[in-house]
Amino acid sequence: QQNSEDNCFVHLKKFISTSILVAAAAREAGISFDDQMSCLAAAENYAVPVLASAQEYDDEETHMTKDDLISEMVELYNNMGVLEKKRGSLHEAMKYFRKALDINPTDGHAIVQLASISSQDDDGKIISHVKELDRGYVAGLFDGYSSRFESELVDVLKYVGHELVYKSLRDALPNATSIGTIVDLGCGTGLLGELIATDMPWVAIHGTDLSQRMVDISLERKTGSGGRAVYSTVSNLDASEFLSNFDEASVDCVVASDVFIYIGDVSDVLGECMKCLVKNGLVGFTVESYETTDADSG
Repeated sequence: QQNSEDNCFVHLKKFISTSILVAAAAREAGISFDDQMSCLAAAENYAVPVLASAQEYDDEETHMTKDDLISEMVELYNNMGVLEKKRGSLHEAMKYFRKALDINPTDGHAIVQLASISSQDDDGKIISHVKELDRGYVAGLFDGYSSRFESELVDVLKYVGHELVYKSLRDALPNATSIGTIVDLGCGTGLLGELIATDMPWVAIHGTDLSQRMVDISLERKTGSGGRAVYSTVSNLDASEFLSNFDEASVDCVVASDVFIYIGDVSDVLGECMKCLVKNGLVGFTVESYETTDADSG
């Protein structure tokens, strides 16, 4: 009976993961929200009774297999929540994110998503603890986005954040030839890095990104003209940890295009910037929005 229980968990886990992939493929193909949800709801309908009936088993091997299935259930509920959020059913979306948190109260994806659509009255405790996005959530998000990142970001959304950072950097550098080292935080596929490397080929650019797939892509990126590698190094570290590896006063500029929104509280990052930057060193970054003051408008 125990082997049968193990096999049930294994097959159900595969069914859930396949359902998530089918729903994702349906989304890419433009299939209706209802059809996408039906794939996910079918997996939930099969999984919930199995998990409920399995509570009495506590064998170590079975427990490990069951933990794998429970983890897959968290992913299922997060996908259901995201789907409801995309079609504007925020109440339903919150229900699924809360189900994910009922299973794993520390799940970063569910916490971030719920905080993004809840009011303080709804989920005050959750929101009050969201000071930064979960590293695993961010890494997974951009791992999955990496293959279509530039086509959607630049071609569809007309993103220009990397150009704005670079323009600001050049405007602030009357003597660019004095620049020797630049750090590119959240370098992604290397959009900003290529602008710098093309215009300032003497600069050593060191990038980092939480997404390993983004790291792999940026490592292969070459300048358009000379075919030279854009980055001297690219690491798979968060911003603060990466900056802490540099010696004091060893970096001329730190750039971050569309990055700080995924960090939240940037005080640690800016503190590390102060340590590694040379005197009069620069930090160039984008923010999602800002409020003007009377002084700004005047």
